[in-house]
Amino acid sequence: MDEFKETIKLRCTFCYSEQFALPYEHYSPPSHSFVICANCGRENDVTSLLIVAKSKGIAIAKDYADKLVVQMKKELTKSFRNNKFISIK
Repeated sequence: MDEFKETIKLRCTFCYSEQFALPYEHYSPPSHSFVICANCGRENDVTSLLIVAKSKGIAIAKDYADKLVVQMKKELTKSFRNNKFISIK
């Protein structure tokens, strides 16, 4: 699992910048609030940003799970290739 680390960055809805004006480092705004883009100065709805990040995370996890299934199938096929009682399709 260590090789599977991917960062999902939040982007401004208007200018796609990754920089937001936050009051202090590691600040986590509540989901019902707004954050101001440090590039264009417009307010972004945090809930909408989190929904986009969650959907990206789900897509990344699904792709990773699909790769694991393919890898596991290859390993099982290799392990049981000479077994006449078990066949893997």
